[in-house]
Amino acid sequence: MPCLARRRALTCTAALRVAHLRHSAYSTTSVLLSTPRRTSDFNSGYSSSYDPSQETGRGPIFNKHTFGVPQFYPRDLKRRVDDYVVGQDRAKKTICSVIFNHYQALRRRQHHELQDQHFREKLQRQKYAQDQDVFERAGYNGPRTHPVEDEFPGHQESLRGAFQIPESLYEPQADDFYIPEDFSMPNHVKIDKSNLLLIGPTGVGKTYILETLSKKLNVPFTISDCNSFTQAGYIGQDVESCIERLLIEANYDIKTAEHGIVVLDEFDKIAKRETINGRDVGGEGVQQALLKLVEGTKVTINIKDHRSSRTTNNPPGGYGPSNQQSTPPPGKVDQYTIDTTNILFVFCGAFVGLDKTVLRRVAKPSIGFGSEVRGRAASMAGSKDILPPEMYTHLPHQPALASGPASSGFTPLDLTTPADLQAYGFIPELIGRLHNICALTPLSLDELYRILTEPRNSLVAQYTALFETYPSKLFFTRRALYAIAEKAAKNETGARGLKMEMERVLAEPMFEAPTPYVLITEGCVHGTEKAGYWGKDGKLELERRMQEEDERRDSHAEAEVSFEQFREAGQSGA
Repeated sequence: MPCLARRRALTCTAALRVAHLRHSAYSTTSVLLSTPRRTSDFNSGYSSSYDPSQETGRGPIFNKHTFGVPQFYPRDLKRRVDDYVVGQDRAKKTICSVIFNHYQALRRRQHHELQDQHFREKLQRQKYAQDQDVFERAGYNGPRTHPVEDEFPGHQESLRGAFQIPESLYEPQADDFYIPEDFSMPNHVKIDKSNLLLIGPTGVGKTYILETLSKKLNVPFTISDCNSFTQAGYIGQDVESCIERLLIEANYDIKTAEHGIVVLDEFDKIAKRETINGRDVGGEGVQQALLKLVEGTKVTINIKDHRSSRTTNNPPGGYGPSNQQSTPPPGKVDQYTIDTTNILFVFCGAFVGLDKTVLRRVAKPSIGFGSEVRGRAASMAGSKDILPPEMYTHLPHQPALASGPASSGFTPLDLTTPADLQAYGFIPELIGRLHNICALTPLSLDELYRILTEPRNSLVAQYTALFETYPSKLFFTRRALYAIAEKAAKNETGARGLKMEMERVLAEPMFEAPTPYVLITEGCVHGTEKAGYWGKDGKLELERRMQEEDERRDSHAEAEVSFEQFREAGQSGA
């Protein structure tokens, strides 16, 4: 009896002590929560501690995402592209936003997968502990409970107890095909990717913008031509060859290749064709092969082992030291399985004649009573005065001050719909997977002049650096550059016409090199005079000639402005 009384007294004392500790902990926490965490000085930090056991709704650092904030935003990407590409502001904004959102969704998905993996591992550890507790209570003596099992392998049969864990506890039922929903796992919102379609005439910078972005992004990037694609089983390249190029660009790293960008150029060349006999294996057949590839599927690529090894330290052009490895025996083939779900596809094409389809749909008929007489459309999709500016108000990235379509830069191609693309020759299943349709505008005369001088890699800078290797110093007058831009605009080939004109104008100075100073004037561009050559002491004469021609250009521009004002005043008086 005395022993029993003493035990009861000890139990009561322990219960009182636990109750006192709980009361003191609760009172301390309430005091800490009632006091402010920060003083009036915001640079002094927190003035008290934080109790994680209490659900206060907001902790000291609030609810910041563990995967961090983005390192760049679409405006940062556009700022980098502006250094190399002139104009096309609306297209650059759309492209940068699509690429940014794609990789933001990819980062978010990776973060959620990591969280789910940690949560599953935690549940497995808890279930394992519960099963071990149940087995020990039931009397089962499993092999993992013996302390010397790992020290003496081979003696498991002798060390196991008389009771064995029944294997039927882990065997699933044969007729249990339905997996119940696990409400303990978090249900994340999945963000699907949005592919991009770029439409515009030749030479406006569709692929050049993407190439410039690829140099700023640390992801594999490849451009494939759709002209060589055919349906599987026919002569030509299969559609999966673009994924093979992406794998080569990623140095045969599957995880890196699954996060890359694939650009399919000349996309308009795979439109439906009217074939009298046989199948359209280069048009509709390629479109059908692109369906699952764009949406997301697993592609198996066979790579022969006698390829030359590519290392990340080697430049892409093949210059510099290379680490050559021994060639494996021929005939062996490696298989790579790549999931295209997270690969961003960008389609580019000129779509010649698509503007006529758009005009036929949106413009009023020109036959019958109450119809409007329309002028003849231009050959390129650059006729900006066909449709009224009210038809472009629903488009994104409107300019700040737009008094009309000429200042906004919109063209009929900006009004392209999936119905227009279907009429052009594309199947609706493929068009439905292109969520962003962006049209690029033709380059104006002022933009062509800016392309010659403003970008970091401008044509004037390129040819000036080329002449410095002779060695010679090359100079252009402003009238000469404007003349080159005017001739390039007449060629209707976009920025590609500038290089053609530069090669034509500089053909003789390149042959006559080396000369210390070379000057290209407006007469050289029009063919009325030869380029100016001076020796080492002719710099002053060169500067005088440049100043004289520029002043003549300024006076000519003032005369044109005064004549325009006089004509406008005459029209207003009439």
